[in-house]
Amino acid sequence: MPGWSYAERYFEDYQLGEREPERRRTLDQADISQFAGLTLDFHPAHIDSTYADPRYGGRLVHGMLTFSLVTGLNVEYNLLAISYGYEKVRFPNPLRAGDTLIASAEVVALTPHRKPHIGLVTKQYTGKNQHGEVVFSCQHILAVERRGAAA
Repeated sequence: MPGWSYAERYFEDYQLGEREPERRRTLDQADISQFAGLTLDFHPAHIDSTYADPRYGGRLVHGMLTFSLVTGLNVEYNLLAISYGYEKVRFPNPLRAGDTLIASAEVVALTPHRKPHIGLVTKQYTGKNQHGEVVFSCQHILAVERRGAAA
């Protein structure tokens, strides 16, 4: 895609503690409504202010939309890596219509794999709102090609 830079980083090129720059996106009710239409999740907590305002202080962003945005904002365009899975997915605080989601990533583990041509890079993903409250966290595990290993 134009404007995105692709890289080729081997497993050995990652370092523990390495951080991605923070990226952000403000969500509005149109984002939530479009996601509801796409997923068919029309729970009133997401689309009905009469229901959501007194209970949650506003209409809630779907957890899976938050998950998708944090992972999308943190995506690394490494042609030698592919998603291996996600662990420890949590939504400790709500994200609401009008909030700004701030996404960050840090490499927290580098693990050999039983297949010698790949290694596993684990990144801690965090999403916070504009008040600094954590609204999402997970660990994203990437399978990354090892330098000099035959596939």
